Amino acid sequence: MTEEQFWELIEKCKDSEEPEVGVKELLMKLQPEEIESYQTNFDEKFDKAYIWDLWAVAYIVGEGCSDDGFTDFRYGLISKGKEIYQTGVTSPDSLADFELGDIENESFGYVAQEVYEEKTSQELPRGESQHPADPIGDDWDFDDEDECLKRMPKISKKLLD
Repeated sequence: MTEEQFWELIEKCKDSEEPEVGVKELLMKLQPEEIESYQTNFDEKFDKAYIWDLWAVAYIVGEGCSDDGFTDFRYGLISKGKEIYQTGVTSPDSLADFELGDIENESFGYVAQEVYEEKTSQELPRGESQHPADPIGDDWDFDDEDECLKRMPKISKKLLD
């Protein structure tokens, strides 16, 4: 599955209230190798979104954000489609231009694993973990409202005022 095919699949389901249900239906039509490729694409996008400034957005949007919450935020970011995802990883503050709603989506992160196991009765093979040890960029105090306004002015003004 190419990156383009990955995003085409996500785009078909992104506007649904439960995009994981639509993605699951589409993945059920694929061969196991294609599901593995989908998961590889998913993991690459997930890791690329491990960014301090994006975590700040998740913190502001959710009025706090734990490690697990940021994981679910990144799953949800991918579920929103290519445009919102790309905005999040290239210009996190510009996510203020979108209605994100309740973006955290834990179930979306497990869809391929569930489908693969249903189809093959085996666990989805995963390559060696390439997950970065630390988020990209500089760590900073998300509780400091002045710092939030300085670093993330659009999302801060939209949600902190």
